[in-house]
Amino acid sequence: MSELECVLDAKSILGEGVFWHENEQRIYWVDIDGCKVHRFDPSTGENTSRDVGKKVGTVAPTNSGKLVLGLSDGVYGFDFETGVLDKRCDPMNENPDNRLNDGKAGPDGRFYVGGMGLSGSEALYRVESDGQWTEIENGVTCSNGMVWSLDNRIFYYIDSPTRRIVAYDFDLETGDLSNRRTIVEVEPELGIPDGMTIDSDGMLWVAHWQGWHVRRWNPNTGKVLREISVPVERVTSCAFGGADYRDLYITTASVEMSEKDGSNQPQAGGLFRIRLDVAGMPCFAYAG
Repeated sequence: MSELECVLDAKSILGEGVFWHENEQRIYWVDIDGCKVHRFDPSTGENTSRDVGKKVGTVAPTNSGKLVLGLSDGVYGFDFETGVLDKRCDPMNENPDNRLNDGKAGPDGRFYVGGMGLSGSEALYRVESDGQWTEIENGVTCSNGMVWSLDNRIFYYIDSPTRRIVAYDFDLETGDLSNRRTIVEVEPELGIPDGMTIDSDGMLWVAHWQGWHVRRWNPNTGKVLREISVPVERVTSCAFGGADYRDLYITTASVEMSEKDGSNQPQAGGLFRIRLDVAGMPCFAYAG
């Protein structure tokens, strides 16, 4: 395992939504409060940004070669090269107090995205390729990490304020969830569970907001297997990348930091990377 490095001192406000684009061999990520979608090329160190004009909770690839975004007012298709947005749907029904947050394309080609907001009661949504959507979980406060087991039979999910990772049985054909159960309880001193990914051993890697680290959790035992310290308090999401998927990319945030915090965390909002002795898995693409 190599040392953690800051590959891009981006000074983002609220970095999130990181994924590795296999066809492009690049990292995509977002700055939620900065209203930007970023594309980072590790071979050159170049980061290209697109301002989408509104808060952007997540980004995922599509089969068409474009992107799908979860924005403050709905799900959009997005052409990174031209900056053109194409609205697909708004599961929140134009609620101005709520917005979409974390989301990913599933193994079934659907887009799964959750909400958060001032109303304190949001949901997790499943979006079909034609933009039709279904509420598949309710009572959500701050929808965050989601990932599927290696056999695609289990869906892991985080509603951050609960400090829990839960699991559902997942129906690959219908996208339905059932048999909800808690598999990890995160102690307060470890921070708040946020973004999440999975490795080739089926273990979960979770970014811990206000926790200064990413932790590897065993979903079968609920135990911590490894901790990667990050020199930033607000660690937000993580994803495996690189040609062999052994590079773990980590996003962070500088939001709500005091002047003292800023001086103690000069790389807050940066994009980090560490090379590991375990590989991750390719992400899925949205069929829409």
